[in-house]
Amino acid sequence: MTLVSPGYDGFRESNVGPVVQPGRPRHTLSSIQWLRAIAAIMVAMHHAIYYSDSLNHQFGGREFAGFFSLSFGIHIFFVVSGFIMIHTTDNFGDANAWRAFLARRLVRVVPLYWLLTTIMVIGLIVSPHSLDIATDKFRYILGSYFFIPVLRTDGDLRPILGQGWTLDYEMFFYVAFAFAVLLPRRWAVSLLTLGFLGLAWAGRNLDISTPVIFTWTDGMILEFLLGIYIGLAYEKNWRLPGWAAALCIVVGLVLGVMDFPGPTLIVAGIPAALVVGGFVLGPRMKGTFATGLLSRVGDASYSLYLTHAIVLKFFYQAWITAVGDRLPVSAFLVVSMFAAILAGLLVYYFVERPMTKYLRGRLLRPSKPAPAFSARAAGARL
Repeated sequence: MTLVSPGYDGFRESNVGPVVQPGRPRHTLSSIQWLRAIAAIMVAMHHAIYYSDSLNHQFGGREFAGFFSLSFGIHIFFVVSGFIMIHTTDNFGDANAWRAFLARRLVRVVPLYWLLTTIMVIGLIVSPHSLDIATDKFRYILGSYFFIPVLRTDGDLRPILGQGWTLDYEMFFYVAFAFAVLLPRRWAVSLLTLGFLGLAWAGRNLDISTPVIFTWTDGMILEFLLGIYIGLAYEKNWRLPGWAAALCIVVGLVLGVMDFPGPTLIVAGIPAALVVGGFVLGPRMKGTFATGLLSRVGDASYSLYLTHAIVLKFFYQAWITAVGDRLPVSAFLVVSMFAAILAGLLVYYFVERPMTKYLRGRLLRPSKPAPAFSARAAGARL
């Protein structure tokens, strides 16, 4: 996907401080695709290490996991999501904007997720004991389909397709953003900011025993705001010099994977924003063979994210049966990651992309914009 920002006059150097430089108004953000690829690979690697450590535990090897956590990729996804939503939405103030926005997001997110969720449900029917579900199964499955947080067991908030828990946060953000789009842009961003800050403050002492309220007031929702403000900075033509962008990326990655204790916004959200800001606001990097591969994986990042756990679990079980301790566990890590990425690419090219293209053609028909609240207000920009 190529993102191009609208033209802006930019800031004069005297207005932007020592580490922000005026950049070119129009800039192709291939870096967003690289970030998507990096985030998806990090999450997949996190789970591959989990299975690798399980093999090491069985066969007496040394565990890979330690003080770091590659699940940090999830927080990069959330920040990127906020950036993309503000950057690609240009019809604030249109009375029909919310409907068009939600339709686009649902067509993009729901079909593949429902398809894989259905496969998991079939697996549960065939093998009822394959998944430990302490709550009412019908209610649990219904919540899994419709992005309603439901406890699987005490302390486990994952839907039947485990990694889909992040989509509960994404869908809440999409709904909030859709209603905000009804307003002029400046008011919409202010409303989202105040609303999310208020929700995070109200839910600061809640625990997972109230899954819906816990999710919708979790401090992680503030990571979407960080992405929104990075998007606004990008559109205002703020740019970082190369050394500052590199510093942001390195510091953000180190802090994020160290998995420090503390509020999520501080220990993961801000580091993720540093990484995203470094990529997006830094100098444009030249395309290479490696970045070309990252772009392809970035295209398939959603498929990779949703399918990797299924692929890794299959390889884990096959490895125990067919390989055992005859090969080092590091070989499992390499082979399973290669398989997960390859499967993600295949699912993207042969399932997700054609399915999404078909549904967009059938369901997303252009419509005439409804009158805005006021011409002047609708054109207001931050």
